[in-house]
This record gives sequence, structure tokens and C-alpha cells, in this order.
Amino acid sequence: MVAIIIILFLILVLDQLINRKLIKKLSIEESDLGKKYVSKLHKYGEGILYWTSFVVMILTINEFPHLRILIFVGMTILFAFRTIMKWVYARERKTYLLSAITCVLFILGSVTYGMIGYLNF
Repeated sequence: MVAIIIILFLILVLDQLINRKLIKKLSIEESDLGKKYVSKLHKYGEGILYWTSFVVMILTINEFPHLRILIFVGMTILFAFRTIMKWVYARERKTYLLSAITCVLFILGSVTYGMIGYLNF
């Protein structure tokens, strides 16, 4: 359980650092960051994925410790969906790159957690 918390904390820190650099480098406006949803499909799809990930997270932590990697998989799917929706509907704003970075960090987190579990640390 400690490994999950450490990995999630590192994902949070790396995500903030990388996104801040990208915002400056690509000159993404703050007003573009405030627009969370680009369509109704995005709004409802992300809501469903968010709540599904939340329920899976609660269940895996409490009931199924051998499936804890699903915490990372659920968040990866959520951010992949967000990236695709922003890329399709609002490509010119470039905010999809920020979601893509977060998605990649969750993929790396799942690989790291899987390796820790495989090596029995």
C-alpha cells in the first residue's frame, strides 16, 4: 500500500512540473485550461469513467489487494479518454498534451507498481 501512495505522489509532482514547463513552452493560455469539457460526450463519458475508477479504487484497496494495479489502469483510461476528446474537439488549444502527459505518467506508474509486485519488494 505504501508503494501505491509513493507512486501516486510522484505522479502528482512530475505531472505538475512537466505541465508547468509545457504551458510556458507552448504558451497555452490560462483561459484554455479552465474549459474542462469540449462536448457533452466528453462531460458524461469522463463522469462515468471517473466514478467507475473511484469505485474500482475503493474495492481494490479494501477487498482485492492483488488487483491494486487496476487503480493505475482506471486512471490511465480516464486520462486517455480526456486526451482523445480534447485532441478531436479542441486540437488548436493544445491542452490535450497536458492530459497525454498525465496518461503516460499513469502508464509508467502501473509498470513500476507491477515490477515492484513482481520483484516482491
